[in-house]
Amino acid sequence: MTKINMAYFLDCTENEGPGKRSAIWVQGCHFDCPECCNLELQAFQENNIVNINDIMDMLKKAVKAYEIEGVTLLGGEPMLQAKGLSALAHACQKIGLSVMIFTGFTLDLLRKKPIQGSTELLEYTDVLVDGLYMKNLPENLRNWCGSTNQRFHYLSARYDSTIETDVRYSPTIEIAVSPDSLRVSGFPL
Repeated sequence: MTKINMAYFLDCTENEGPGKRSAIWVQGCHFDCPECCNLELQAFQENNIVNINDIMDMLKKAVKAYEIEGVTLLGGEPMLQAKGLSALAHACQKIGLSVMIFTGFTLDLLRKKPIQGSTELLEYTDVLVDGLYMKNLPENLRNWCGSTNQRFHYLSARYDSTIETDVRYSPTIEIAVSPDSLRVSGFPL
């Protein structure tokens, strides 16, 4: 049974990639980027160990409830859980959902020195945003990425570079409220 260490699940967001999407934040990152927006997700600790089948059930409910078009994987560092996330991404593609990933690893490095499962995960990825967040290189033009060194890679024909600056996806802040939590995502301007 394939599992991941998930920190957060947001069933519908219009702030973490193109269109309506679900977002999954994973726990654990070793990059330690200064002023990371998800400091609480850096620690390598057990958060919420979730079976991929259970996540797929949540995603199928989100498709019915919100007509989501995809899922975004962020962190923490998704590539450190590439083996489990590749099974999830494959299952998402099977039901017609796009997959977008944010990673501190560069695509070049992942191709030269793959991490366990990363080759498979990239195979099921439509858009990869790579590169470490660098606070001294703030991004002011492109959607979703935090610094100008980060690059978009279109690994399928599903999206193209027009999404990067499409005003429909301009940086915003989004607040998700549930009975037991409050989650803020996006870019405060």
